Amino acid sequence: MTNLLSRFEKLAFWKIAALSFLLGLLFATTFAPLHLVFLLPVCFSAILFFLGFARTKKQAFFVGWWFGWGQFIAGFYWIGVAFTIDANAHAALIPLPVLALPAFLAVFPGLATLGTYLLKWRTGPKILAFSSLWILSEYVRGTIFTGFPWNLTGYSWGNILPMLQWSAYIGIFGLGLLTVLISSIPVVLTDRDLPQKSKNRAMLFMSGLLGIMILTGYWRLGAETPAPLTNSAFRIVQPNIRQADKWVPKLKGGHVKKLADLSKLPAKGQIRHLIWPETAVPFFLTTDQPIQSYLDRVIPEGGSLTTGAPRKDPEKRQYWNSVQVLQPGQGVTGIYDKQHLVPYGEYLPFRTLLIESGLSRVIPVLDTMSDFSAGASGSQTVTLPGLPPARVLICYEVAFPWEVSGADDFSWILNATNDGWFGDTSGPYQHLIMTKTRAIEQGMSVIRAANTGISAVIDGYGRVLQSLPLNEPGFLDGNIPAPLASIPLYKRAGEILPASLLCLFLIVGLFWQRRLSSE
Repeated sequence: MTNLLSRFEKLAFWKIAALSFLLGLLFATTFAPLHLVFLLPVCFSAILFFLGFARTKKQAFFVGWWFGWGQFIAGFYWIGVAFTIDANAHAALIPLPVLALPAFLAVFPGLATLGTYLLKWRTGPKILAFSSLWILSEYVRGTIFTGFPWNLTGYSWGNILPMLQWSAYIGIFGLGLLTVLISSIPVVLTDRDLPQKSKNRAMLFMSGLLGIMILTGYWRLGAETPAPLTNSAFRIVQPNIRQADKWVPKLKGGHVKKLADLSKLPAKGQIRHLIWPETAVPFFLTTDQPIQSYLDRVIPEGGSLTTGAPRKDPEKRQYWNSVQVLQPGQGVTGIYDKQHLVPYGEYLPFRTLLIESGLSRVIPVLDTMSDFSAGASGSQTVTLPGLPPARVLICYEVAFPWEVSGADDFSWILNATNDGWFGDTSGPYQHLIMTKTRAIEQGMSVIRAANTGISAVIDGYGRVLQSLPLNEPGFLDGNIPAPLASIPLYKRAGEILPASLLCLFLIVGLFWQRRLSSE
């Protein structure tokens, strides 16, 4: 170990930066669809190890920045695939999501390593500080400029359901905090000044904490799946319509017919509710009477059709990305307009500034981009006949854990999405993991309808009871599982739990460091 430390001490900083970048690439493989979680200790312990060789604040920042750039390039490459759908208009912009966006997002882990460096704490307290500052940086990333809380550290456990159960207690940020802590502890093995007995204790603590978390998760999963809600027999339809074809005028009618045909295929039992994905109906449903009349013949008697469809104001140029409920002979009886829109995907930030500065003329596609409007901050639920209210989350909205609970009571979650923009990449798999986590945090089932997949039925423990593969048409028939009898701790308290745990880590680290300094 001494020889290894001596070699690293002699390395030029650019080599440390390159190794940090490679670590970031490795860290990206801990997320869906690979979930190589055994690399977590390698990544976090090594980044703390490299931070020990930083000699200036600039170097300390760039240890984290290079790590973050590697992580986000490998983890978010799929965003660039969306720019190939209309390649003539958007291909020239691909470097923005593939390289520039990761470079910006890398600032946050850079600030975490810089903050850790500035504290100058010893190894034990440093691990607590680093864990706290890392998760704090993820909080900021998840909120600033409307937020992008994608591939948070806790989602690494997305394929290991017992570990993911901890999001029911302390949320995904709390799970991430414990994950960084556990994964950073092996760095004690590189501390020359730490007695071997202390190193052994640290590794024993790491193993014990990990074991307790896994056993607790298995205990929680020992419960049975709740009985389904009454009158909840549904069919999720996954049409698998290519995004490039979705809005072609001469094809739009055929898309609706495909959905209708899949909806009318025989079922083992009586279907009461049809559930279609985000913008499944490519028409302005509330103002298009012929389409409403056509769909009226598809809806099961006494049941409903819940579908994504754009909505427009009948008098002015204003549009919404909506989920709408139709009942036989009654037309549209429920509407939810998406409230958290995707920047550049659904609206253009700073449109007035871009026009006045002339930038929109330099990049014409910006000038022609249409904007959706955010839904009013009113009801976030819809009610299907014979069922309790459902919290609706359209696509990207499921990424924000603090936005799920609201003033309205609800008993299940409906997630309508369209990941067809991202093809056969890691993006849809990462999206599904976040959906599973929201189910665990809320203790409620999620019915997920996706255009190209992955459509799924998920219970309140995050168990995927049924699913359809990516890029295959089909349908799922089932019943909506009822909410868990015991409300999860996270649902009761919200983000105050992980935030308090984060502060506790910093306070304990501070007193620990003071004690070490006084010895």
